[in-house]
Amino acid sequence: MRSVIVNCGPYTTPSATNIRTASSIAAGAVTLNGSLVSGGVATLDQPRRVLFTSVGNDSGITFLVNGTDWNNTPVSETVTGANATTVYTVYDFKTVTSVTASGASAGNVSIGTNAIASSRPVFIDSYADSSIYIQTDTGGSTAITYTIQLSGDNPNNAQIGIGTDTYVNARWVNSGTAALVNATSAQNANQAGVPTMMRVYVSNAGSNTSASVHVNFNQSGMVSF
Repeated sequence: MRSVIVNCGPYTTPSATNIRTASSIAAGAVTLNGSLVSGGVATLDQPRRVLFTSVGNDSGITFLVNGTDWNNTPVSETVTGANATTVYTVYDFKTVTSVTASGASAGNVSIGTNAIASSRPVFIDSYADSSIYIQTDTGGSTAITYTIQLSGDNPNNAQIGIGTDTYVNARWVNSGTAALVNATSAQNANQAGVPTMMRVYVSNAGSNTSASVHVNFNQSGMVSF
């Protein structure tokens, strides 16, 4: 596998209302009127999670989020409403083109962004060496926290009709290499094994609007037959 480089950040400060300001929601299409919205479409600074904040108990309704991801590919995710707290998507959206509620909200609901984001998935070559060298760099900043995550799911199988895993429902686990979990500085480490995909998970996107992490995934060698 050739070396693959991903960059995460910098991220703007999260806002709970930058996709929709707080007000009650009726069943059906939700009006998007936050500061990121133009022409009915919210365009986020970087692909990141979409946050729903409910004042009342909205656990009995769902919100269908439609938009695009890192590759400008259309994507959708259904989120169950929160009970007087917050809930957010598991997928990263670059744009939100529409939100549809299955029922009326119990109180005001706002839609925005939180401090969580991920890189695009990096696919690992199953025919190459079973160790991946990972080099990270934060440019000297300690203001961004990141974790390397692994997945054995293969969303590409669903696209050719031989599997059910999609990018939205792919399951991720943290790396077993301690240096690559909740890191805040540059790291150099080997990840053993050959997962299907790897990614960078950022848990404090926007706490410092100049912070970013640069990650190089390098898997070398070929399997002998």
